[in-house]
Amino acid sequence: MRFLLLALAALIPAMIVLPAYTQPPAGPRFSDVTAGSDLVIAEKTGVGGTNPHAVAVEDFNGDGLPDIIIPTFGKPHMRYFKNLGKLKFQDITKGSGLEAFEGDGTGVAVADFDRDGKLDIYMTSLRKGVSRLFKGVGDGTFTDVSEMAGVLLKTPARSCAWCDIDADGWADLFVTSPTGQCFLFKNKGDGTFIDITKDSGIELAGRHCLGCVFGDVDGDGRDDLFVTCYQSQSSALFKSLGGGKFKEITTPNVARKASSVGCVLADVFNKGRLDLFVTTDSWLSGANATEAQLLKMKHTVEPNALYANDGTGKFASVDSPILALKTLGHDAICEDLDHDGLLDIYVGVDAESGNKWATSKGGNPLYTRVAGEWKELAKEWGIKHEANCVCVPAVDFDNDGDLDLLLVNFYSNVVLYRNNTDDKNWLRIKAVGTKSNLDGIGAKVRVYAGDKLIAYRQMHSGAGYCRSSPLEAHIGLGQAAKSYRVEVTFSGTNTRVVRNNVTPGQRIVVREE
Repeated sequence: MRFLLLALAALIPAMIVLPAYTQPPAGPRFSDVTAGSDLVIAEKTGVGGTNPHAVAVEDFNGDGLPDIIIPTFGKPHMRYFKNLGKLKFQDITKGSGLEAFEGDGTGVAVADFDRDGKLDIYMTSLRKGVSRLFKGVGDGTFTDVSEMAGVLLKTPARSCAWCDIDADGWADLFVTSPTGQCFLFKNKGDGTFIDITKDSGIELAGRHCLGCVFGDVDGDGRDDLFVTCYQSQSSALFKSLGGGKFKEITTPNVARKASSVGCVLADVFNKGRLDLFVTTDSWLSGANATEAQLLKMKHTVEPNALYANDGTGKFASVDSPILALKTLGHDAICEDLDHDGLLDIYVGVDAESGNKWATSKGGNPLYTRVAGEWKELAKEWGIKHEANCVCVPAVDFDNDGDLDLLLVNFYSNVVLYRNNTDDKNWLRIKAVGTKSNLDGIGAKVRVYAGDKLIAYRQMHSGAGYCRSSPLEAHIGLGQAAKSYRVEVTFSGTNTRVVRNNVTPGQRIVVREE
């Protein structure tokens, strides 16, 4: 009998217990808490006003709460909010060191570029200013080091992203430009960068480039690059060859001629591979023309698109009419908002000035799966706000374990929604590198219930569109298990660290060994 009990005990960690999904909250899943948050961009945010256009969310002062930095088109050219807890924020722009940033702020990405343990930030400017690198002091303030570092850009820029492209442990920087003159800066490890765009193989001359995202799409341990292109042009997928070299491998379906904006790499189908979601501004920022008129002007009118990865980096279009809507799409997030173990898709849409011919009217669509079928449930979940959404980060602002939503709107104030899921059916995982980059950028997180892979994430700094979300993985666990196995594979070194018997409802830090 003793041996039988021991055998049964050994099986328990691998067993799925209580196969019940998270119960929905009694009321709406989301509640608008903007009024009490003190998140105010400016008195005038309409046409010719401040016009927020990008967002970075991270714990910049080390107090355990995610803060918010929002570059804008109008003066002041950025806003910086300290998280006070309980969904309250304080404007600490003045004296932050970020006031040096000027011009139409369009993109932002966060990384510890100099490996000093403090988060740094790069902000791009479209016009009337320059793109700049700000070094973090560690107390939530910053110092402009753009010229010294060699990354001060006067060329119009849009999005930016960090990635260790050559596996040397230092975060490198990529910047998109509507002129087609994109930039890839190699981090030399001494506080300076060198422009290697010409020799990298990333050729985008003549393209109107907007969004970008790095990720290992073919599973070879190196992060590839996808870049969206506007003005009815073809987007591009580049395979990393290592050492800062890339080769374009775009297939016709992914390269479709469209006015693409945002791009997300995420494991939508829980197969341990990165799928691709791309948003499309079908009406060219609200051009007052019918589809027939746009086609006559030699423009395309394409819908948003989801592509499934076959595991080798080849993408096939997913045939889902509800996902493939023609919108004025910008940013998008792929996150598990209801903890059912499946990624949801939320799209920021230029709804307020939208277009009467768009097939998505009335705000940002939220796609979730019910009994295996995609459904659009934004209003049912309580997300009713309609505005010109540029960025839509999903972040656990109140540290209660579920992802809240921040809507960054170009012609109106930001809106904050609290997630009311309030369960323990989640894990938050922070990867910290030692030989690889300290922030865990590019790290791959796998969560297992027994021997079954239930979640796969890869860390990105700069994704979607002009958005930089916290550098950690948020996992909805779906079915309840007693404990889980967490595996983190660090970028560049491919070091794998395993944590066993991880109980749900906690944030863990996994350090590279």
